[in-house]
Amino acid sequence: MMIVGGSFYSCKSDSSQNAEAAALLASLDPSLAQASGNKGVSELEDSSGQIQNAFAQESDGSFTFDNTIKVTANDGVVLEASLFTPSTPSATGKYPTVIFVNSWALNKYEYLVPAAKLAKKGYIVLSYSTRGFGASGGLIDTAGPKDRADLSKIIDWLLANTQTDSANIGISGISYGAGISLAGVSTEPRIKTAVAMSGWGNLKRSLYGNDTPRLIWGLLLVASSYITGKPDPIIAQNFGKLLQHTDIDSVTTWAADRSPETFVGQLNASAGKSVLISNNFEDYLFNPNAVLDYYSKITVPKKLLMNEGIHASAEIGGILGFSGTVWDNAYDWFDYWLKGINNGIMDKPQVTFQKRFAGPRVTLPSWPSPTVSDKTFYLKPRGLFTNGEIGTSQNTTVTNTGILSGADTAASTGFPLLADILASHADIPVTTNLALVSRVNGIVYQSSNLSSTLKIRGKMFWNGRISSSLGKANVNVYFYDVDKYGTATLITHGTSTIFDAGWYETKDMSIDLNAVAYDVPAGNKIAIAIDTFDSQYAVPTVLIYGLDVKHSKTPQTTLVIQSEN
Repeated sequence: MMIVGGSFYSCKSDSSQNAEAAALLASLDPSLAQASGNKGVSELEDSSGQIQNAFAQESDGSFTFDNTIKVTANDGVVLEASLFTPSTPSATGKYPTVIFVNSWALNKYEYLVPAAKLAKKGYIVLSYSTRGFGASGGLIDTAGPKDRADLSKIIDWLLANTQTDSANIGISGISYGAGISLAGVSTEPRIKTAVAMSGWGNLKRSLYGNDTPRLIWGLLLVASSYITGKPDPIIAQNFGKLLQHTDIDSVTTWAADRSPETFVGQLNASAGKSVLISNNFEDYLFNPNAVLDYYSKITVPKKLLMNEGIHASAEIGGILGFSGTVWDNAYDWFDYWLKGINNGIMDKPQVTFQKRFAGPRVTLPSWPSPTVSDKTFYLKPRGLFTNGEIGTSQNTTVTNTGILSGADTAASTGFPLLADILASHADIPVTTNLALVSRVNGIVYQSSNLSSTLKIRGKMFWNGRISSSLGKANVNVYFYDVDKYGTATLITHGTSTIFDAGWYETKDMSIDLNAVAYDVPAGNKIAIAIDTFDSQYAVPTVLIYGLDVKHSKTPQTTLVIQSEN
């Protein structure tokens, strides 16, 4: 086996070699690669060993494995794939089949362990490298029309060369693979069900939500595509347009053709289809708000798991061979929809939210949920020496609160990616003392002690009016739980950008903070901080500007929280 340019090339190889390939590729996942120094190297070595051991345990002779499969696309591009086939003959002569689609920057070896588990259960499994990744030819199409056509050719090949049951074909993937899975189940008539993990509904909203470029995640995606794949130049060009806020209409059109949300009407019009979606609350690439909105538009049988974690971190355990909520539900989902096993998966609550900081799961009957409603708080301006107030009575004063850009404040999401991993998986949240937030560069609003527990279940919205001295501004809103000692723990945040207003032009702004499930205890206070910089996001200008936050009787400046009744 050779490693060339981040891709693996081999002939038929033994399970040990392929487990090693999968381990090395899986280690590219950001959630496993953020640690630095010897500790980070050790963790990656542990991950590699875990995959090798897990695959060896599954390789008991109950299936055959061929990693030399080649499928030719409509335009002549050759796609590489691996095929897992049960050794035990099927009573019907046909097998239910699952197709795995690689994550961004990875390839067909990513799902060695889950594929082996499914093959042992009587599934044919094909895992392939999408065009532009691994040893597949062509340029990365970013879940576009060529990727959708490739998926149809994969199914053609399965039906022509294996004992695939054409009535029971499923698809699954993480991240990039999830997006292609959702588009595939929506547009390809032969796919019956999908399990999508850490995917997206609206691609433009993921990279440019509220007109704010996702700087860190966007750079990571573009850079990794050049390191491990063969990107179409339009990918970097379009991200550059988002950073510069130029030619947004063309990017919107390009992204729409790569957004499962675009095809949701086709999905809903298809009889017999179903979807299981798993996403993570601290995924600031494929934002949980966009996922919730996409999920709410689906009318076929569906289920939603919202987990603690950053992008793909809640799902990566299954790649390593570990059991867990996400993959246990995935296997049960396929057994129910493709094998007809009544295992109780459809009797479980349709929606589950995992509480912040690895808390227990709460169940909801649907999303939107009849048990969740909007709770409105009103914001009152700060005084000369006091913070602004959050309360249930309306503001009665008319005043502007002015701050300057050009400097960060003590309100922050922390070190990109690493802070989110520590908060989600190591119970080390981002905390601050709000007294340290500069009044020159930030604004703090704080409530009195809560008389009862505030059960946050979903999104929250900051609604207000602003103006910028340059007509450009990035506005970040951070939501905190403040304990009796004054320690403010970051629970969620949101961001929005204006880049085309006139100087000092007043603009209405509604910022949706990332959805979360969290209980603020009675006796604690809630607080928000507002500033003009966070390292996760690109700013519209490097020039210093003045930002005015307007307070008036009409309209009110509000904080609306989706909370459990």
